[in-house]
Amino acid sequence: MESRRRLGIYLRKDRATVVCLAPQGGQARLLGCFSLDLTGEDAPSQQVLADRIAQTCAERGLKFSESAVALDCALFMQHKVHSEFADYKKIAATVRFDTEEALATDVSDMAVAFRIASKDQTGAGLDVFTAQRSILSDILLSLRSNGIDPVAVCPDVSCLSKYLEMHDASDDAGRVHALLSDTRGYLIGPQNTDGGSFMRAFPVGPSQDRKALLVREALITAAVSGAGDSSPRLCVLDVQNGLTARDLGQKVPFHVEDCDLTAVRVIDRGELTDCSNPVDFAIAYGAALPESERDKGANFRNDHMPYLGKKLRLERSVRSLSISLTLLLLACGVYAQSRLMLVNRYRAALREKLEPDYLMVMPGEEKLPDAMRGASQKLASALRIIIAHKSGVGADQGTISAKLTLVLQALNACAAQTDLNIDTVTLSAANIVISGDTSGRPSTLRVFDAMEKAGLARKKEGYVEKGGRDTFTLTVEPKK
Repeated sequence: MESRRRLGIYLRKDRATVVCLAPQGGQARLLGCFSLDLTGEDAPSQQVLADRIAQTCAERGLKFSESAVALDCALFMQHKVHSEFADYKKIAATVRFDTEEALATDVSDMAVAFRIASKDQTGAGLDVFTAQRSILSDILLSLRSNGIDPVAVCPDVSCLSKYLEMHDASDDAGRVHALLSDTRGYLIGPQNTDGGSFMRAFPVGPSQDRKALLVREALITAAVSGAGDSSPRLCVLDVQNGLTARDLGQKVPFHVEDCDLTAVRVIDRGELTDCSNPVDFAIAYGAALPESERDKGANFRNDHMPYLGKKLRLERSVRSLSISLTLLLLACGVYAQSRLMLVNRYRAALREKLEPDYLMVMPGEEKLPDAMRGASQKLASALRIIIAHKSGVGADQGTISAKLTLVLQALNACAAQTDLNIDTVTLSAANIVISGDTSGRPSTLRVFDAMEKAGLARKKEGYVEKGGRDTFTLTVEPKK
């Protein structure tokens, strides 16, 4: 379960609120939270704040695999920018140019994040956030030195909007949330048909009339966001002066209700004893929630010091797997080669042992026959030759001398009339092969007839005219 835990950190100049969540049944379960305040300490810095965050997490046993940072609104600027595109990838590729054109200033030293607020036929309306790269680098390097590498750095108002999404979805009527922290104010409008919402963050001075400020900003937000179209509601929370819906009911022309941030996510108030500010807690909680497709552009790390933690872990895993597979294949190859060498050595020894006994029937350089039937026929043929040479065949015409006598009688009977020349006479246990030539085709046929008259049956014959002579090859055997 630790591998899926996520830490949300809301960072201000000298304060931090930390929330640790774990997934549970499609929801998030609060594992712990705390606030840190360096006000009054000498030279507070992001490094000191990061050291205290890591130390407190270790003391409380808060273990996590991922972290995300909510950036305080005093550290970034928010702008309204129009894009000619409605597709996320095209917007991400051109948002810097659109921002530069809208602000008429160079943004090379700034990191740019955005959120799609609305879409129409001409493109998309964007909430664009810009932050100094030096500030982001200071935050990321301070956290990284303590083993915390955030996957996302998002505006605090975007994280607060994620926290309130469940509250918006629980009622059909659109709500405008007006939340006042100690020195920060947030206005979150209801979601429109494109899934976007009006959201704004602004500083609150210590001498300002918080009630008048809240009324003025709520009216403007309700008008801009379109919440006045049907039964608008204003959810109010002031963590410092405790303004309630009753205080504002006479000042705005729509229904006002008190906002209970703990009820939005069904959180026990007793779990917030270490978090003095519920608005800061909600922002840190929203940072700990996973990013949705709609909010993935509102991440400053897409433009500045992109997060490479997952990529590096994947590359290390692939490298380790590749090395392991290579070693495994080498081991398999060595094992297979050793087995093959052992079999070849055994086969060579067996051949050397059996070769003297089977030399007479071994095919030598010829390939072994494919079928057992062919091997049997070759062995039977070899056996007949051996028997014929050693003992002969019982009948007179079956002996070598009897066969040769029949051939000579036939040749002598026709030699003078056919101008016969004999090249070779090959005798075997079964056949006699005679090759030669005569003066012409009639003479060759007369030789064939002489063989039959002598008691030899023709099995195979062939002849061809060459150089004025008729060359022939004749295979005969004694008649049965």
